[in-house]
Amino acid sequence: MPMKISNAILLLVVCVVCAAFNMQLFAGLDDMMGDQYWVVDQTRGDHGWYAMGLLPHVKKVPKDVVKAVNTDPAAKEKYVIYAQNGDFAGKSVYGICFGIPLIMYLIWFAFIIGFPDKVDPYLLPRKIFTLTVIVCCSIIANLFLMRIAGDFARDPMSRIANVAGNHASLLFHNAGIWFAILFSALGTHNHSSAEVQAPDSRKWQTQANEKFNWMFTLLGFVTVLEIALVNNKLALPDAAVDYSVWIIWVVIFMRMYGFSPKYWIKRPTGIAIMVVGTLLTLPVFYMLERVTGTHGAGFASPILAKALGAENQNIGLSLMISIYLVFWMEFAAAIRMNGPMKKATARKG
Repeated sequence: MPMKISNAILLLVVCVVCAAFNMQLFAGLDDMMGDQYWVVDQTRGDHGWYAMGLLPHVKKVPKDVVKAVNTDPAAKEKYVIYAQNGDFAGKSVYGICFGIPLIMYLIWFAFIIGFPDKVDPYLLPRKIFTLTVIVCCSIIANLFLMRIAGDFARDPMSRIANVAGNHASLLFHNAGIWFAILFSALGTHNHSSAEVQAPDSRKWQTQANEKFNWMFTLLGFVTVLEIALVNNKLALPDAAVDYSVWIIWVVIFMRMYGFSPKYWIKRPTGIAIMVVGTLLTLPVFYMLERVTGTHGAGFASPILAKALGAENQNIGLSLMISIYLVFWMEFAAAIRMNGPMKKATARKG
């Protein structure tokens, strides 16, 4: 049975509130930096100042000082830039960064906790423990990623955003989503010992061929799409982050709706939620930027135009679309509206 509309709205509200709070925490890091760079403090050795050396020592230096030294041919010691304002909170592309925690919280609440209408009080403590493990795994994984970013940031004008995945906030949330899906797939959030009979592998061959054919067809489609978006400056120039989310969309789409068009056409409700939800989300963040002047949509953005030039004002569109396609697809599954359409069958007298 589909989730009641009141519970579906409550689920969406809770996820939005949690994501907004999450983004404000990252915004605090931006405020700490202000108009300064965080640079690697090479005078204090290779070991970091936090979490057993996983992060390098950093210090704040005014941007004009860093740029003057790094552009001076006579300067022997160049600054290694680790991060700057915008790398953690990403207010210039707030809509993009907001989408990743939305997906993460949706998975955590709806698929692990069972919120809001499938909570088992007996299993809840174990599920909360699973969430704690996921958070710890995500933090540790991202500390390693950020350490690697610090080690490889040898270009004096490089940014962690370009080295380790566009935004550090995206890094954290992507790892959280990955671990949440992994734990969910392993069944650890239920701690169930129930066993089911293994499927007959002799029937897999034809189905496997069809899956691979359509998977590579969809991957080919999103590859061509991403190339076209990049060439028209509707996506991030390096394309790596955008393309990775499009690949995630392909994998989840085939898991949700089947592995060929003959299954997709039987699930119009879930696909409609995915498409319509995305189309409604884009103007919401567009209007948010116009109202606040600080929280960018990632497309048609005066903030990006001012920072990167008018020709780059739409570079967040590709990532914005792919992220919210995934979110609304997961939301349709959370409210149990992603299944095949039920047809009324005539009862035999």
